[in-house]
Amino acid sequence: MAVRCRKPQEGGTPEKVIPPLGWLFLVCGIALWILAFQVPWFGQYCIFFGTCSLGLALGCLGYWVYLHADEIRIWGIPHSKNVDLSVIYTAKMKAFLFQTNTTAPDPYDPRYQQLPHVRRTKDGLKIEVIGKLRQWLISDQFRDSLESFLNCQGCNVSVQNAQYHPDGWVYFTIICGIKSDRLRF
Repeated sequence: MAVRCRKPQEGGTPEKVIPPLGWLFLVCGIALWILAFQVPWFGQYCIFFGTCSLGLALGCLGYWVYLHADEIRIWGIPHSKNVDLSVIYTAKMKAFLFQTNTTAPDPYDPRYQQLPHVRRTKDGLKIEVIGKLRQWLISDQFRDSLESFLNCQGCNVSVQNAQYHPDGWVYFTIICGIKSDRLRF
């Protein structure tokens, strides 16, 4: 089943707005606690609002940890001995899928898109086929875009091939990066 995500917006999304807001709450909470000891007649209100602000900062931090759990490796990500593909579990991979138009429209709400799941395999990675994405996922253009994206993220890899399997996934075989392209070995 595909992941339902909101389409990218220019005004900002909660993933981009909430972490800076958490830092603002943290700074305001600390400032209010410091101010509480400078102004004794107003100190109890400053302590109350500072505690509320620190609680909101903790909530924003918890939301950031929830969004980037795979990136900060709390629950552990399986790694290959040769290639580190942990970038496929991050928000950068979601942004890449949006940029390459590897999405399907949500049938219930036009504000949303469905993103395919991306999983690590023994030989590389696999991407779920949703909607009419099968031909796009096995095309040379997408394979080159995926290879370029992974190399820009610090993974020295080469995408060897892409094969559709009847289980509904396109399997990409990834090998360690090579200096020459596919035409010159």
